[in-house]
Order: sequence, then C-alpha cells, then structure tokens
Amino acid sequence: MENQVNDFVIFIGRFHPLIVHLPIGFLILGFILHLVAKLEQFKNSDHITDFTLLLGGVSAIGACIIGYMLSLEGGYSEDAVFIHQWSGVALTVCSFVLLAIRKKQLSNPKIQRVGFIIIMVLLTTTGHFGGNLTHGSTYLVQYAPNPIRAFAGLPPKLDRNYKKIDNIDSALVFEDVLMPILDAKCISCHNEEKLKGELLLSSYKDMMKGGESGKAIVKGNSSASELYKRITLAPDDENFMPPEGKTPLSKEQVKLIEWWIEAGAKPKASLLALNADREVRDKFEKYLGIGKYKTILNAPIDPINPSVIKTIESAGFNVTVLAKEVNYLDVSVKNGEKITKTQLETLKKAKEHIVWLDLKNAGITDEYFGVINSLPNLLRLRLDRNEITDKGVAELTDLKNLEYINLSFTKITDEALVAINKMGNLDKVYYYGTEVKGSLSVQEGISR
Repeated sequence: MENQVNDFVIFIGRFHPLIVHLPIGFLILGFILHLVAKLEQFKNSDHITDFTLLLGGVSAIGACIIGYMLSLEGGYSEDAVFIHQWSGVALTVCSFVLLAIRKKQLSNPKIQRVGFIIIMVLLTTTGHFGGNLTHGSTYLVQYAPNPIRAFAGLPPKLDRNYKKIDNIDSALVFEDVLMPILDAKCISCHNEEKLKGELLLSSYKDMMKGGESGKAIVKGNSSASELYKRITLAPDDENFMPPEGKTPLSKEQVKLIEWWIEAGAKPKASLLALNADREVRDKFEKYLGIGKYKTILNAPIDPINPSVIKTIESAGFNVTVLAKEVNYLDVSVKNGEKITKTQLETLKKAKEHIVWLDLKNAGITDEYFGVINSLPNLLRLRLDRNEITDKGVAELTDLKNLEYINLSFTKITDEALVAINKMGNLDKVYYYGTEVKGSLSVQEGISR
C-alpha cells in the first residue's frame, strides 16, 4: 500500500499523532468551562467556551484529513481504522452542531450538557481506538488488575511471565528465549491491530507466514531472512527495525536470533536437540545470566533501611542503589579520602546489599581485609593504589560471588595469584604496576 501512495501524502499523514492532541485539549477545555459556568467567576465565559469549541472543531477537521492520509500508508487493522476514522468524523460534526446550538440559543442548559457528554464519549472512543492502532488493543489494560478487567468485561489477565530458566538444557530456544525478545522489541508494531509491513510476530506460525517484503524467516539462511536483515541494518537506515524511538535489539540478541535461524529455526527445540556446541551454549547462558554467569543480582532482596544508608554516608562513603527495582548497592569512598578501619566496618550494616565496592587509593592495608571479606555478595572490588600485600589478598576466602577485582599499583606478587585462582567466579583481575611476574592461566579473561 505504501508504495502506491505519494510520499508527500504519507509525510503529511505522519503528523497526525501531533495534530490529534489539539482537538482533544480544546474540547476537554470547553467541557470543563461548561461545567464551571455557574460559578461566579466564570458566569461570563460563554464566549470562551464557544471559542474552544470552534478551535476543537477546526483542529478536528485537520486531524481527520491527515489521519486519512496516514491510513493510506497501510499496516493497520481495517476494522479498527474504520471505527477510529468515523468516530473522529462524528466528533467533528458534533462539535460544530453544539457550537451552532449554543450560538443560536436553541437549547436549554440540559440539552447543551447532553451535547458535551456526547462529545466526551466520542472523544474517548476515538482516542481509545487510535491508541489501539498505535499500541495494540491490549495496551491500555494489559497490566490492569483482574477486578478492573472483569468490570470492563475482559478475561483475566494473561500471565506474560515467560518460564524462568535456571538450566539451559531445559529451555526451548524459540519459546523461552527468543519469543520474549520479540515480545519486548517487535510485537508492538506487528500485532493483529497494527500489522506493519503485513508482518505478524505474535506466534511462530504467524511469523513464518512472512509479510509484504517476503519471508521473515528462511530456515537455515539468516541472510535471506527479512527479519534478520532489518535488525542488522545500519541504525540510520529507514528500514532498520525497530524504528527510531524504540530500543533496538542488543548485539547479543541479534546473535542468538541469527544462530537459531541458521540452526533451522525450529519452533520447539532445545539447544541439546539442535546440537549446539559449547560456544553457543555459553552465549545463551551469558545472555540469560545462568550457569557460570549467574550472579547475586538475579536473586531479589528487600530495600535497605534508609537510615543505614545515611549511617554509611556519614562515615565517608557514597552510596547508590544500582537500578530501579534492584536494591543492591554501589559504595565508594567520598572524594578519594583515606578511611579508617572503623569507618570501613560501618559497611557491615549493609553487608548483604553491597555488590560494588570502590576503595581505590583509600589508605587500605592488610588489616582491613577481614572487613572486606565479610561482604559476601561483592561482585566488583577496587583496591588499586593501596598499600596491600599478598597476605591481605589471601584473606578473601568468602567472596564466592566476586567477578572483578582491581589490584593495580599495589605490593602483591605472584603469591597473590594462588589465592585469586581459588575464586571460581572471577572473570577480570587487574594487576598493573605490581610485582607479579607470572600470569593467571586457570581463569579466562583475566588481565594484566
């Protein structure tokens, strides 16, 4: 459809989401002014109400025209477009009819009130179906509690939580790993109501039907698969998917999709059934955060008492919550100050919550390591530029979750590597500017 319509028409049509907010604002304002007209301070505001109706009607005409232009682009449910379009036309007509009634004083206030109510109903209906076209019919109530859904005559909320994967051998590649990616990044534009490019991605069966540009998936050939082509285009390419303004797939997600297509794009198959090698299994485990990539961050923890954070901050530390809904803490020394062992011991009050700890150039010595070792959930630890030795590093026996440690510009030697090699979860170790002569051969990805 898009190729049969003049580009300039589509260009103008895409201003519809911008223009459509004008009649919404004007007509709602007119309704509010009508409601408060009996108040003393608004009793002479009829002319303002009429003016907002006029502006609402005129802007609604513009929204209808460019909305029609936008519909010519295609990719939308015809039924939803029909309802949205004619609700908008009815809203426009009713706005001018009510304005004419008010101007000629052909009705009493009750009739005018009915007119405003009709406009609000049409405004709500038009906006609702417009939202459905943009986001899909389930967008508004997708996360509504079941009592609200029941009141609206809708079925109980579907469980959108995909199966939690703890073991890669129990996961189906498409259903458990790739479908959640498509759900998060693609389905908002490729669903039953908003069928961009005539491509539906809400199920394996629908995806394999392809769209107007050809086959979305060609089994065994990612380069011929339209879906893979679109997600690997340059981000500034007009055909890149998802479109600008939406979060693109990560490199890891793209690689997983590519491998699945090359492996035959089967709907119900595990990595084991697809004969995935160790490297592929490792990529999936890393993406899912399981196996050796499973970290303490996967385990939920209750928020820490704010008073504890204040206590730690008053002891000379910066404290930051890692992310929204992730209640673990990132702690560092303020302004590169030197701290005492007593100050460091305040961290024990939040020992389960601290996962990142930066003690760079903080005056740390071997006697501090007993405190550090008492923080069992540490993932990242910076100890560079401190007067520490092999003796201190050897005390870090309980940091089973530690993935990163920086020991650069300290007094450690090769003896420290013996202790470090016992930390099975470590991925990165930095020891620039030390007396270490050898290298770490047991752990992969460890840097000197």
